[in-house]
Amino acid sequence: MTVLANAFSWSHSRHAVFQTCLKRYFFAYYAAWGGWASAAPAPAREAYRLKRLATRQQWAGHHAHGAIEYLLKNARRDPALAAGAETRQIELMRQEFRDSRAGAYRGDPARIPGLFEHEYQLEVPPAEWKATVDRVVAAVRNFLASDLWRDLQTQPDEAFLATERRASFLLDGLKVLAVPDLVVRRNGRVQLYDWKTGTADPEEHRTQLGVYALLALDRWTAAPEEIEAVVFNPVRGQRTEFSFAGGELETIREFIRDSADEMLFPLAHPETNDPGDGREFECTAVEASCKTCPFLRICPRWTT
Repeated sequence: MTVLANAFSWSHSRHAVFQTCLKRYFFAYYAAWGGWASAAPAPAREAYRLKRLATRQQWAGHHAHGAIEYLLKNARRDPALAAGAETRQIELMRQEFRDSRAGAYRGDPARIPGLFEHEYQLEVPPAEWKATVDRVVAAVRNFLASDLWRDLQTQPDEAFLATERRASFLLDGLKVLAVPDLVVRRNGRVQLYDWKTGTADPEEHRTQLGVYALLALDRWTAAPEEIEAVVFNPVRGQRTEFSFAGGELETIREFIRDSADEMLFPLAHPETNDPGDGREFECTAVEASCKTCPFLRICPRWTT
């Protein structure tokens, strides 16, 4: 079996997992590697299957993103498609829920979504599942009613630089991954959008948006003053704008460098991104973060 090389790269989400729990980080970025292949060793397949699980809150966020992506890519010029976006997304969620409850994801975790609550047989009242769907419905309706949607409908196709497109740039040779939800060039400015459906203060996302600004400097403009980053919460209908001066962007570059150095420190062989047996990746002391960890089934804290 040929397995792709697990080359080291940095992303804001990877940093967040590393800060939450080193053992969870090891499972997600090393133990699960290659587990998508049917011929992979059983431990890798199990870790990969668990890595793909989503809580119902994450699932709702994924579908809110999916609905907005559908609107931007297919319904911007077609009101009929926009009108059907809500129903389309609800049907997708219903099918995924049925498949997850039946355990279909265990046979094909790469293609069939699985829910954390089903894997660990958690009792979730029907009202909470309905609230999960209602959150997505609210996101779709609020987005369609927003000034932002009305404005985007007036923009020419060439103004759209990227929509949910995986991208990267190099920082001192380090590959940095970044996936803005939308990038638009408008009136000589590059506007970066990130959809957030949670309850966190938008200011908490400033560093992540700063990473997107670094991507914009690499891809679309050389001038920080031409970049505007926007966090838009379609559930709340809330828009928060950020701008970044050159000094702050250099601080974010240093943050990425320091974070990457931390990630490389526990590795047995940093030069080859080899974690060894994972013994150096310890479980977090904050057990509260374990409540929604997909790797509970294989974590030594909970299996010994």
